[in-house]
Amino acid sequence: MRALILVVLLACKGDPPPSPAEIADRGWRAHELVVAAGEREKSCAAAGPAMQRVIAAHRQAFVDALALDLDRDALREATEYMEAHQDRYRDLETRMAGLADRCTDDATVQGAFRQMESP
Repeated sequence: MRALILVVLLACKGDPPPSPAEIADRGWRAHELVVAAGEREKSCAAAGPAMQRVIAAHRQAFVDALALDLDRDALREATEYMEAHQDRYRDLETRMAGLADRCTDDATVQGAFRQMESP
């Protein structure tokens, strides 16, 4: 019986939760995947649904990244990480702006951008 309890306790421990920097990185990666999905499509009409599929597949990364705003210490750590990797973030921002400009009249693409901000 003691062995069973020990096994259950060890199984419940699992991996440690991700750090705020890891959460920020996962959020960045999810954004990058969404933008890449839109960029790959030849038309804006195809880009929007492709972007939404990626958002759905990576929704938790968006939710977790937004939750960092609720914890001052976690937000500080995530901000420090993002500042240390700001070239990557600037590149993504440029790509997002390019896709948004290309598909400015496509409601589905614009909706995908809003959905990333508020999953």
